[in-house]
Amino acid sequence: MKILDIPQSGSVGNQTSSRNRSGQYRRQRAMPTQPRTASQMAARARMASQSSAWRGLTDAQRAAWNAFAQSFTVVNSLGATINLTGAQSFVKINCVNLLNGDAVVTAPPALPAFTACSATGADGTAGTQLLELAGATPTVGIRHMIYASPQLSPGVSYNANFRYLQTSTLYTAGKLALTATYTAKFGAMIAGKKVFVKVVQSLAGFQDNGTVFVATIGT
Repeated sequence: MKILDIPQSGSVGNQTSSRNRSGQYRRQRAMPTQPRTASQMAARARMASQSSAWRGLTDAQRAAWNAFAQSFTVVNSLGATINLTGAQSFVKINCVNLLNGDAVVTAPPALPAFTACSATGADGTAGTQLLELAGATPTVGIRHMIYASPQLSPGVSYNANFRYLQTSTLYTAGKLALTATYTAKFGAMIAGKKVFVKVVQSLAGFQDNGTVFVATIGT
């Protein structure tokens, strides 16, 4: 049910508070499951390894991350801008580095200044099994981390369920192919369904808030 209250997230007793595009809401708490897909297990392994790595830093290194965290802001699930702790900053940046195949860093990198995303749209077809982004190759150093939704009803206009597909740096002839990674994760595309694609720009372990495109799968 929708409620009017301060922004909040989490469970108290048998009630869970959260937020969607319509505002704050509260629902009956459900017992969480522990899915063990390959991607989820890999994500947990990255977080565990970097939490362990944090404990292995020197006092001076941890102090540098704690100072850095005062200027490192992120947008949480409630849409609020917050500062992470030094440990959270270290783990977040290095989990992104690992996902992108980059080296782990022990010193906080300089904050980037992201420009407008060079992707411009998404398109897909079922007959030829095609899903791709239109756009231009990002500037040197910028990577596009691609996330996508499962196939949804064409009447759906909002989605918050994104899963990681791939990280790319090169658009060929103004296109970035997503077909192989998408169908491997979600199955063959179906004409008339809708897919949300989020392009998150990444640099040195940092990510912007992402740009969302919608593709209605053609025949």
